Amino acid sequence: MVLVCKTGGAGDDEQWKAELRRLMPELEIRDWPDIGDPADVEFVLLFASAPGLFDGMTGLRAVLSAGAGVDGFVGDLPQGVPAARLVDPWMQTAMAAWIVHAVLHFSRNMPAYADQQARGVWREQFEAHFEPRRVGILGCGEIGRRTGSLLADLGFRVTGWTRTARDLAPLENLHGAAGLDELLGESEFLVCLLPLTPETEGLLDAGRLARLPEGAFFINASRGRIVVQQDLVAALDSGRLGGAWLDVTDPEPLPPGDPLWRRPDVWITPHVAGVTNPVTGAALVAENIRRARAGEPLTHPVDRNRGY
Repeated sequence: MVLVCKTGGAGDDEQWKAELRRLMPELEIRDWPDIGDPADVEFVLLFASAPGLFDGMTGLRAVLSAGAGVDGFVGDLPQGVPAARLVDPWMQTAMAAWIVHAVLHFSRNMPAYADQQARGVWREQFEAHFEPRRVGILGCGEIGRRTGSLLADLGFRVTGWTRTARDLAPLENLHGAAGLDELLGESEFLVCLLPLTPETEGLLDAGRLARLPEGAFFINASRGRIVVQQDLVAALDSGRLGGAWLDVTDPEPLPPGDPLWRRPDVWITPHVAGVTNPVTGAALVAENIRRARAGEPLTHPVDRNRGY
C-alpha cells in the first residue's frame, strides 16, 4: 500500500509521515517527486498539485487533502478518482478563535486603545453600540458554523450566507444573489470563509464592498483572490471600511514592499488562522485510506463540479 506525500504548505512532511506510519505501519510513504513506479501508488496526500503529478498512477484509489482548501489541486484531479477534504475539528476551533479575536479587536476599540497606549493616554473610548452588532459570514461549512456559534454566544447577531438555503440554526441564513446583497448591507463585520472557485474569485469587488455599512470591518480567512485587493484598498481609503484583518492576500506571500503592510487600519497574519495539525489530521487521512480500500465512501468528499 503506497502513498505519495506532497504536503508542502500544510503541515510538516516529517510529522505527517511519522503519524501516518504510527497509525498504519503497513503504509509505504514515498516523497514527491521521487515516487518510484507511479503504477504502485494508491493514495496521494497533498496541498497543491504539480505538473505531471498524477501521470502513470493507474492504481490510484483516492486523493486526500492535507489542508482545508482544495483549490490547489481540484482542477488536476484524474477522472473517476475520488478526493476528500481535510475537515479537522482542531483546525475548525483554531480558525474560529482567530476570527473571534479579529471581531473582538475591532468591536472593543482595540486599535484606538493601542494608539492611546503608545502615547501614554488613559481615556475611555465611548462605545456607542449596545444593541447586538451584526456579523455576516460568507460560507457556512463546519468552520463558519463553529465561528458563528461562538460569536452568537458572545452576544453578536450572526447571519451566514450560503449558495442555497440551509438550516444553520441557531444562526440566521441568507442565500443566493439577493441574500448576498442583503447580508452585505447589514454586516458591520464581514467574515469571508468561502472556498476559492471560478464563481467566488473576485466576488468581493468595489460594487459589493460599497454595499457594506459605513465603517464596516472586513475579515478574510479563506483566500486572497476572493476579494479584489485594489478595491479593498480603495474601500479603506474612502472610509467605507473601518479596517481589515487579513490572513490571506493576493499575491501570497504578500511582497515586503506592498503598502498593505504599512496601513494602520490593516492587520496581517501569514496564512496561519488554521494551520494544519498532522497529529489530528493523520487520523482523518488514515480513516479515508481505510474507507477507500474497503470500497466505502470517503468522508467529506470533494465535488469537483463545485470546486470544493
